[in-house]
Amino acid sequence: MKAYELTATVTDNGQIKLPDFRLSPTSSQPATVKVIILVSEPEENSNQSVNLDENFSEESFKRSWQQAIADETLPLSQLWEETDIA
Repeated sequence: MKAYELTATVTDNGQIKLPDFRLSPTSSQPATVKVIILVSEPEENSNQSVNLDENFSEESFKRSWQQAIADETLPLSQLWEETDIA
């Protein structure tokens, strides 16, 4: 199977307009082809995921900071006791 990448346009009524493209005359006609349509996501969605990650990091830092202030921490040596790394 051979792949061809084409850039198409979506019209106002939602139809896909393909550029002028013809398969090689040596390929068997008629041919069955697979069509894959990749649609870019709006940039708003990618910004939202970044904001979620930032909020998680901020919340995680706040929680860790409060634990440190309240002396709710473990000595580093105790953290390594249950691992086989030490």
